[in-house]
Amino acid sequence: MTPGQARIALSTFLLVTAGVAFNALFLQGRPSAASRPERPIAQKGTPDAARKKGEAARGDKAGPRWPGSSSADTPLRIARFAPDTARIDGAPEAAQDAASTKSVAAIQRELDARGYGPLASDGVIGIGTRAAIMAYEHDHGLALTGEASEALLKRILFGAAAGPEPAGTAKARSSDAEQVIRAVQKGLVALGYQVARVDGRLGEDTVKAIRDFEVDRGLVPKGRVSAELLARITEATAPRPGMR
Repeated sequence: MTPGQARIALSTFLLVTAGVAFNALFLQGRPSAASRPERPIAQKGTPDAARKKGEAARGDKAGPRWPGSSSADTPLRIARFAPDTARIDGAPEAAQDAASTKSVAAIQRELDARGYGPLASDGVIGIGTRAAIMAYEHDHGLALTGEASEALLKRILFGAAAGPEPAGTAKARSSDAEQVIRAVQKGLVALGYQVARVDGRLGEDTVKAIRDFEVDRGLVPKGRVSAELLARITEATAPRPGMR
């Protein structure tokens, strides 16, 4: 072996020895990809999977979540409330709408059948219908309104506890009732009965004049406004044929 070949062989030996030492010191100390423990994959339906799914849907706009924060560790809970069926105490009820033509006709029919006529079931609220309603209200201890309503129809059909029998001092509580009373007062005055004032109020003088008229006409004296009373007064004050 020549001196040159000896040098080449020695250099090769040294390079192989250095490579073996480097592999032993550095490469063998690092775990391979196959030997590294795999990170557990979040299962579907677990809190971690739900959290990651929510972050992906939001694009993680809320920023990083720190360990121990309630928003990261606690799953979101959505409160569910039953429909509120409670009623507010003292709340005013909706006003009763005026009765329809069909309801007015039913009121007229029912009142006429109960002796508060004569009434035609035409669905028109005239002065005779208002007088019949006032007679019903008077007999049942109600304020005099002369107004047709769904509540009145229900009371007539299904009944209600009657109030104390009024002693001829029932008061008008509406302008319609006052107009009916004034018409009765004017007719009584025209027939010569004593009425202190035509004021639309059912005072003692008006009640007495009504009773006197009823007795004179052979009627049962009730001292109240009614469709029959109004019809008799209208008939008595109507001009007779041949008279001027």
